[in-house]
Amino acid sequence: MHLSIPLALGLFASSLIAQDGTLRFLVRTPTPGQRLLLHQHFDVLGQCCGSALTTGPIDVVIDGAQKALLLAIAPLAQFVGAARPFHEIDLEQAIATGGDIDLGYYTVAETEAEMDLLVTNFPALAQKVNLSTLPGGVLTHEGRALYALKVSDNVAVDEDEPAFVLAAQHHCRELNSPHMVLRAMQRVLAGYATDPQLQALVNGTEVWFVPMVNPDGVNYVWNTNNLWRKNRRNNGTSFGVDLNRNYPFLWGMCGASTVASSDTYRGPSAGSEPEVVVMRNLMARLRPEVYLDFHSYGQDVLRLWAPCATVNATMEAFQQIYCDDLRALMGYATRDPSASGEAPEDHYSSGGTLSYLIEVGTDFQPVFTATQAEEAVVWPGVQRALTTWRPAVRGHVRSTLGSAPLAATITFSPNLFNHGEVTKSRARDGRYGLWLPLGNWNVTFAAAGHVSKTLPVTVASLNNPIALDVLLETSGAVATTTKVGSGSIGTAVTFTYTSPGDAGKTALIGWSLFTTPGISLGDQRVIPLNHDFLFDWALSGNPVLSPTWVTLNGAAQAQSVMLIPNEAWLIGFTTWVAGITIDPAFQYTIKTWSQPVAVPILP
Repeated sequence: MHLSIPLALGLFASSLIAQDGTLRFLVRTPTPGQRLLLHQHFDVLGQCCGSALTTGPIDVVIDGAQKALLLAIAPLAQFVGAARPFHEIDLEQAIATGGDIDLGYYTVAETEAEMDLLVTNFPALAQKVNLSTLPGGVLTHEGRALYALKVSDNVAVDEDEPAFVLAAQHHCRELNSPHMVLRAMQRVLAGYATDPQLQALVNGTEVWFVPMVNPDGVNYVWNTNNLWRKNRRNNGTSFGVDLNRNYPFLWGMCGASTVASSDTYRGPSAGSEPEVVVMRNLMARLRPEVYLDFHSYGQDVLRLWAPCATVNATMEAFQQIYCDDLRALMGYATRDPSASGEAPEDHYSSGGTLSYLIEVGTDFQPVFTATQAEEAVVWPGVQRALTTWRPAVRGHVRSTLGSAPLAATITFSPNLFNHGEVTKSRARDGRYGLWLPLGNWNVTFAAAGHVSKTLPVTVASLNNPIALDVLLETSGAVATTTKVGSGSIGTAVTFTYTSPGDAGKTALIGWSLFTTPGISLGDQRVIPLNHDFLFDWALSGNPVLSPTWVTLNGAAQAQSVMLIPNEAWLIGFTTWVAGITIDPAFQYTIKTWSQPVAVPILP
């Protein structure tokens, strides 16, 4: 914070009383019953629902009007302090440590200025992005924008590369959390020239850093109330929504309050808050493979699902592999999330991004040197996630129509989800990353206006992506081929090919001895005719089946006639005929085809 010492001392002397009555208490040895009641009524650290697995003291932040209720539940609760502007605390810490007041936690302006500085220092690698002005973005209740720093080797271009997102400060009082993101930005950019892992990360991916999700709240923390947690929605008689209870996945199922004055108020509806809209919009735009969300405090890495979710044991074990890998390098513990409706749960369930919430430090606002030391502990885990975690399957989903990228929904079976969790590909290039446990899976790709496709996938090892590009055929009326004629030697068989909606297009009446293995187009599409001598006859023209190259009439139909020679040795043979519609706008110029019609040769 940039204040002269005399001016800061004057502000400190003039404002020693909490401006909105927020109080902080510590309950050192709560009974199980007290723990449950405290979780039900107050903003309490730890996993939700008063789980018996939760131990230790409870840190409680309350509105002054709730003091009587708190003391009725926990008469021995110890008063820790009252809220006041953080700039006063910042000054006290600087004076107590003899440090520079400018070297500490970041205000709203200083966070944005740090991004600007990195863009200046690394113009080829860093770009500041106003997330609120992206299509679908909005400003906060007080008119502020959310910003991200995008880092990539061709940073001005939206490349066809995997993406990663690091975010912090959904809860504005957690001033140590954005330092994890800001310092990660600095480390990645500074290490690019000399660290091969970081160089590969920047060259091969897009990394997006969002250090401050709740700028309205951060401004309020610095200037009014250092214990403020929520955003600044005007609820009428109170302010604020807990942003990390407002995400749509299992919104309000557990761990959140319906009372607007509560510090864990979930909001008037799922995804109602502008900050949540902006973050979900970013996730839909990027469909990142990994998302890390920094909070404080507790030195924990939270699991993916709240306790009130119904989770398959295989998926629970799978996500724990990555949770443990992340926390092991930090020496952190693990626990369930504090509620449903949290950002990581939503990002995983709605798009398939592997997401974890990391609770850093042992307080919301420890002396800044402690946060610097904590960041050094956290960074190895973050670097591991960014540089080594990779989904089981990577690829693109595109349309057969011009290879256009598709925003597809991706599911797999056997189904291990109970709440509709899906993976999605991003719209701009169809890129997806699918996280799967070890084993054999049938993966289904679905997109509007297209025929779904299911493909087998075997995952033999983690962090070793299988490359799988998928083309989906456009949906609509199905092309057909019909025949009229007995197929006897010395007679004619007439074939009518119908390709709905394709009047005026060219078609090939294809012909072959067999239908398998078929003609592969190299995009998981297989025409059910073989490329044999009969197919070559159809391509070049022949006296038996004619015409083979046709133009579909106004009814999108064309005919071809097979003159079966009057040769007894042909009896018993079977050949196959199918129509194929040609359209240069489609992959390999082939739009669609019919199922083949069998022509057994009869006496």
